Amino acid sequence: IMSDNLNVINLVGRVGQKPDTQYFESGAVLTKLSLAVNRRTSKKEEEPDWVALEIWGKIAEVAANYTDKGSLIGIQGELKLDEWIDRTTGQQRVKPVIRVSHLELLGSNPNSHSNSDNQAEQTANTTQNDF
Repeated sequence: IMSDNLNVINLVGRVGQKPDTQYFESGAVLTKLSLAVNRRTSKKEEEPDWVALEIWGKIAEVAANYTDKGSLIGIQGELKLDEWIDRTTGQQRVKPVIRVSHLELLGSNPNSHSNSDNQAEQTANTTQNDF
């Protein structure tokens, strides 16, 4: 039986920039990156949609160590809305962010010459919820 309130997102895309990883005194690890995903469209040269990803715990370290700009990855996660007041305008701002629970490395990074991708996939394909 499916829950009425299901928040699961699956995406495949390319990493937009070098991952931004923070290590906290508590031991928590956070990696943020953007993901370029294409939309099904009749136009060949449609611009991709950019999605912000937030990754915590062990898979944050996998993302930091095994992804780079251009890496093809698959993610599963849930949508959350970051809300804040813009200091300059005083306007309320909202940014959709996907909190990633599963990460899969789907092929080698075009900018890298490493064969460690398969090894990383085993490590990455685990659920991590220690945030």
